[in-house]
Amino acid sequence: MVGSVRSDDNRPMDNVRVELRDASTGVVLGSSYTGISGSFEFHELPQGSYEVVAFAGAEKAEERIQVNSMGTSVQLRLPSTRAHDGMGNRTVSVSQYRVPEKSRQELRKAEEASAKNKHEDALKHLARALEICPNYAQALTVRATYKLDRQDFVGAIDDLEKAIQSDGNYALAYAVLGSALNVQAKFDDALHALQRAETLAPDVWQTHFEMARAYTGKNDYQASLRSLQRAEELAPNDYALVHLVRAHDLMGLGHFSDAANELQSFIKNNLQGPYTEQAKKLLEQAEAGMVTARK
Repeated sequence: MVGSVRSDDNRPMDNVRVELRDASTGVVLGSSYTGISGSFEFHELPQGSYEVVAFAGAEKAEERIQVNSMGTSVQLRLPSTRAHDGMGNRTVSVSQYRVPEKSRQELRKAEEASAKNKHEDALKHLARALEICPNYAQALTVRATYKLDRQDFVGAIDDLEKAIQSDGNYALAYAVLGSALNVQAKFDDALHALQRAETLAPDVWQTHFEMARAYTGKNDYQASLRSLQRAEELAPNDYALVHLVRAHDLMGLGHFSDAANELQSFIKNNLQGPYTEQAKKLLEQAEAGMVTARK
């Protein structure tokens, strides 16, 4: 099932928590957060009735859906409560003001197409935006996220580096670059990019979460736990993957019981999530560690 969350003035809304619930029991089956294009997905859903609920601060939007073999899509609307550039930033850099209006229009069309899951159309609009303004940092960053989804890490990093060269104060480009480098296990480089993102936009929870992932990759578990705590303080709602990363850290420190608690919380709230099997295997390791520690 795919969907999107948009504001009442038709702008895509990122960082919105979306819950999938069993329509008959109200039990939360999984949760996700919208990306920069406002889109979200839930995979491998059995046929049946569900409720999809989006939260942004005190606002909530929900819709009942029927999942069938043909696939299902949903679009939720929330009041426009913030003006931002994709990371909650309320300021716009000088470089962004220099972008021609036609290029901005193409980016807006790309975002609208993405919200309707017309990803090929979105890529065409991005291409036009960059034909008009090849150094448009926002468009380069959005195109990089598409490349990351397709595991084109080289192409994504190339776009992000161009975005940073064009606008060295665009925090989102650094944050996405850090995420891409984490996937490639280039943790020192990831931290360098993420620390710059933090300097530019210190209150963005995703940056702190990606920093935690980088520290975990470097086996610096205490630093990762501090970054996870900061991410939780800033995030509007509970983000399930925090529990999974924290469990890795706790196991690295030999705290198997605490790790098991984190994993059980993750599995309980993400029965259909893409990381559930990984969490179950990690839980088995944590429980084995608990048994060994008792001997």
